[in-house]
Amino acid sequence: MSANKLGRRSVLRMLAAAPLVPAALSGTAQAAPRPAAGALGADLVSRPDLHPPLVEIMTPAAGTEPGHVLLTPTGASTMDVNAPAPRGPIQPGAMLMDNTGQAVWFGPASNGVNFDLKVQRHQGKPVLTFWEGKVVVPPGFGHGTFVIVDETYTRIAEVAPVNGLTGDLHEFVITPQGTALLLAYREVRVDTTPVGGQLNSKVLEGVVQEIDIASGELVLEWNSLEHIGLEESFYPVPTDPEAFHDYIHLNAICEDGDALLISARCTHAIYRIDRRTGDVKWRLCGNRSDFAMGDDAAFAWQHDVRRQGDGTITLFDNADVGGRGKSRGMTLNVDEAAKTATLLRSAESPEGLLAPNQGNAQMLPNGHMFVGWGGKPYFTEFGPNNEVLFHGRFAETMASYRAYRAQWVGKPTDSPAVAGKPGDGVTSVYASWNGATEVTAWRVLAGPDEQNLAPVLDAPKSGFETKVDVQGAHAFVAVEALDAGGAALGRSAAVQVA
Repeated sequence: MSANKLGRRSVLRMLAAAPLVPAALSGTAQAAPRPAAGALGADLVSRPDLHPPLVEIMTPAAGTEPGHVLLTPTGASTMDVNAPAPRGPIQPGAMLMDNTGQAVWFGPASNGVNFDLKVQRHQGKPVLTFWEGKVVVPPGFGHGTFVIVDETYTRIAEVAPVNGLTGDLHEFVITPQGTALLLAYREVRVDTTPVGGQLNSKVLEGVVQEIDIASGELVLEWNSLEHIGLEESFYPVPTDPEAFHDYIHLNAICEDGDALLISARCTHAIYRIDRRTGDVKWRLCGNRSDFAMGDDAAFAWQHDVRRQGDGTITLFDNADVGGRGKSRGMTLNVDEAAKTATLLRSAESPEGLLAPNQGNAQMLPNGHMFVGWGGKPYFTEFGPNNEVLFHGRFAETMASYRAYRAQWVGKPTDSPAVAGKPGDGVTSVYASWNGATEVTAWRVLAGPDEQNLAPVLDAPKSGFETKVDVQGAHAFVAVEALDAGGAALGRSAAVQVA
């Protein structure tokens, strides 16, 4: 994300219908009527407190890798979308979504906004991690902390920088050593007259810290101004000395053997950093590249740099209007002996999007690539030959910093939610269980009071919230969540039909 990138935040809603199979018990089951992508918001009866975003799937999933889509809907993008107005209060948050555009889990942000929801491993187990905090616009960095939650969505750790810094939104990587690599920014006063600025300008220095998660102690700190000069920046120096000069804008880190790869958006470069000394071992792209950039291999304003297992480097190339004009996920072969960088793969969106900020390119098994288009509210899964296997977007004007596909099993500790509404000869029952990934069906129980409930109908799950119409008038209802084998995973409280 760059200097003008994160203003005007809004976060919204979603759902889609799924076909129902015949009921296992007596009665009839029917899915609640939904638009193409559906809507939670004020339409969600069992959980009126949740308002995830409206999502449109333009290319239905076919041949995709398994797993959920992970998003952090946080607000307005630059795209003008003709979409229905929100039907309920909007919320920033973190979201797991299925291939139909249905929310599986939505966690409203508890302190500002969320960024970079992803699945990582901590203490040998899969966890969800995300950043939460406040965003400074301009220039587009954050003051916040990094959160780790387990399969029950319980916070088991929060990680923050030390030395008086706050966590920046762009990156949080858990290492196999039980440490976390994270980014922060430090405001310093610097003479920028050599690059056309003022004597005493505000400069944002990029900081990398490695923190021991268990103890919170600092393992490593790297400061950009000690190694990368202002002259490498493509970002214009503000004429106002009180305005931030975001000269480097670090936005990604990954381990690379005994070194670190660091992406700096405003220098259009990737740096390989010696983990012991902090020295720059090489620069890739930018105005001081140590590599000859092959045909169409140069990138600009990039995000999400990763070293892959086969030695290639992937990234999201935001590009620019004066350059190639289209953003892309890309793979480079970087020959460190010959000092050449060759383009191996370039995956553009079906619309030819130029994302002004944010974005990522995640490599999946079998040569698939999952791309989040950042400031353009789209996400795409490409096959090994860049064929589009899945493509969607937020249907309202907003964005997600990154988008991932990952497998996740969620087992919330709360109970399923239920609501009952009387109808003409039927009782409509609404069931949901935020974050429970193993639910495949709902068993409706009904009766004259809370103590006398009996099963009346089984119905397959159809989205975040399933509506089931059962014959007759019932005073109280409850639901049981069933897994694929028909075993009960959890039971709601009994509620009065009203």
